[in-house]
Amino acid sequence: MTERGFFEWLIVTLLCAAVAVSATWAGWLWRFDQVAYDGAMSVARPDADAQVVVVAIDDPSLTEIGRWPWRRSVHAALIERLSAAGVRSIVMDVILSEANSADPEADALLAEAIRASGRVILPLVQATRGNAIVGEAPPAPIFSAGAAGVGHIHVEFDPDGIARSIYLWEGDGAARYPQLGLAALQHAESERAARYVAPPAGVGAGWHRADWLRIPFAGPPGSFRYLSYADVLRGDVDVAALRDKVVFVGATAAGMADSVPTPTSGFNRPMPGVEVNANVYAALKRGEAVRLMPAPMAASIAGGIVVLLMGLMLRAAPRNALLIAFGASAASLLLSWAALHAAMWWFPPAGAVLGCLLCYPLWSWRRLEAAQRHLDDQLEILDRDAAKLFPAMQIELPRAHGVDPLQLRIRRVDQAVQRQRDLHRFVVDTLDHLPVGAVVTNPAHQVMLCNQEAMRLLEASEPLTVARAIKSLEWPPGVPTEGGVPLHEGAGSVRTVELDAPNGARLLVSAAGLADASGRPFGSVFGLADITRIHDAQRSREETMHYLSHDMRSPIASILTLIEAEQLAGDASASGHALLNQLTRYARSALKLADDLFRLVRADAIDASQFKEISLAGVMQDAADEIWALAKARGVTVAVQIDNRGHDDGYVRGDRDLLRRALVNLLGNAVKYGAPDSTVEIALRRENNGWAVSVRDHGEGIRQDLLPSLFQRFGRLPTAASRRESGIGLGLMIVKTVAERHGGRASVKSESGQGTTFTLHLPALR
Repeated sequence: MTERGFFEWLIVTLLCAAVAVSATWAGWLWRFDQVAYDGAMSVARPDADAQVVVVAIDDPSLTEIGRWPWRRSVHAALIERLSAAGVRSIVMDVILSEANSADPEADALLAEAIRASGRVILPLVQATRGNAIVGEAPPAPIFSAGAAGVGHIHVEFDPDGIARSIYLWEGDGAARYPQLGLAALQHAESERAARYVAPPAGVGAGWHRADWLRIPFAGPPGSFRYLSYADVLRGDVDVAALRDKVVFVGATAAGMADSVPTPTSGFNRPMPGVEVNANVYAALKRGEAVRLMPAPMAASIAGGIVVLLMGLMLRAAPRNALLIAFGASAASLLLSWAALHAAMWWFPPAGAVLGCLLCYPLWSWRRLEAAQRHLDDQLEILDRDAAKLFPAMQIELPRAHGVDPLQLRIRRVDQAVQRQRDLHRFVVDTLDHLPVGAVVTNPAHQVMLCNQEAMRLLEASEPLTVARAIKSLEWPPGVPTEGGVPLHEGAGSVRTVELDAPNGARLLVSAAGLADASGRPFGSVFGLADITRIHDAQRSREETMHYLSHDMRSPIASILTLIEAEQLAGDASASGHALLNQLTRYARSALKLADDLFRLVRADAIDASQFKEISLAGVMQDAADEIWALAKARGVTVAVQIDNRGHDDGYVRGDRDLLRRALVNLLGNAVKYGAPDSTVEIALRRENNGWAVSVRDHGEGIRQDLLPSLFQRFGRLPTAASRRESGIGLGLMIVKTVAERHGGRASVKSESGQGTTFTLHLPALR
């Protein structure tokens, strides 16, 4: 990714994370959070408490007992029946805030039943005037005097009208009354109720509340066991179903307006208030309450989810990025549900979901912008390149026009594709019309391109068989191969060999490596040239030179023989002896010329396929032995120095006779042009990828301006030393030719008065 692309990714990440953090912290999406909470509560609900029983004032009870309100003596009879059954607590969710002056006897019966039972908890409500709270309405003193406890029955409605929470303590002037469920717990299980401590008894005007609590509902309405009020009153209920139970008595009949929508019920099936109080009791008994995650923590989690999502989308394909975005949104919901189910913690997921849903369109937009920008840049480059190439091909490039930028880009891409096709056709046509064969292979030696000339030379019927034909060629022994294909030494290196084609033609094959812009190799290219005529002409030239040198050597050798016989006879006069000596020098010079010409032609026409493994150390010793007589005559010592340092003795592939002749030429020059009674060193040392054989003398040296002409044909230097010695200037030419035909080179270093060093650089044996 470019620096600009990373910067844009960072901006999108920070923007989406900021939206998620802000929405979660400030609660901008509270409606969606509440919907998610209701769904999670429906899934993560606990089991209903089996010790809780609801005695319902239901429609059958109204039908049997009569219209509401009933005489309070009926409630007294129910309390007596429940007390006799051995219930633990009786929670009367029935408003008894006023005495009935029209029926004081019934009030007395109810008050006595409450006092005699000693386990009745009564409700407290707010006293209101219009919409204003003017105080509290506790049970009438006649009833509260004998009650075991009093608790408020108020529930909290969220802005969407759903009852999800309560306050544990409420009251006018001070929050001193527990919620009805807590009052029941204080009576039924005081040890567990001790965990819920009353707030400090601060006094002030108005209604006070403390200890807000979200209710973990046990399920939809009807999750607890319901018994009909009339059935219990008649005694039709088994006593075992009531023994040691906490009984909540309240209205469930339609039209009695004592029901509220809850997260597990919704508006379609409101939950009776008596069951809401039963849920509060069961939750407090379990010690459970839904806790809201602190805003900083929830905002941090939401931001972390967005950052993680953007990190995944950074390297994801567009299709996968969409799936990842939806997956992250679903994961946010699952996280909130899992936290609610496992730990009763509520994480509001709407902010995180919004951030995740924003990530995909924003990042896709920036990606699309970057792609379009890059596409435009590349199309401009293609247009410029095409303007340079295609005019030479006489191809008109139409300009793309349009109003819609997308359609314009599509047309330009179509034109670029068409140009690429034209360029491909141009390359293929050019290859097919080349006078030499061309083959391009990939690293697996599979043919990617080849022309008709290559198929003709290799006798291949189709491109697929070209690779097989290349592998079937008889490569020279000195050429390293892999799978039948010659290896090159890397991109840019070229290996050239001569071999015979299947059709009998002589081929010059060049193999070179291909590399991309970063230097990584990606294939090879082979050039095949039919050099049959050149090869035949060269062979004819060699034969001509061979015959010529032979025809020259034979009469010259005969002349030398006659001269030597005449000198041995001793009949010639002094002038005759001088003439014979002069003839001898001329004859020997002509003989050396013939030999040098023959060696030069032979070196020039050397066949690398006939090379063998030879030791340069052995060749050096043979050359030193051959030059010993000449060195002895001039008082020169030839010192052979071999520095192998744990390596072999300079093994190479080559022609032993030609290498020996090259070293003899160098040693001969060093002896002739070096200082008399000195030492000539011939040394072998290791180089990076080969061997170096150097010959050094201690003569007067060679001027720097004369060095370039040393290895030229008939190149003799205009010096006094050169004039003293006979020669025609082919010796160093032979040395240079032998070195190059062996894949190496020849070099020279010299300073006036410091002597001269000639070096043969040869590749090592693989």
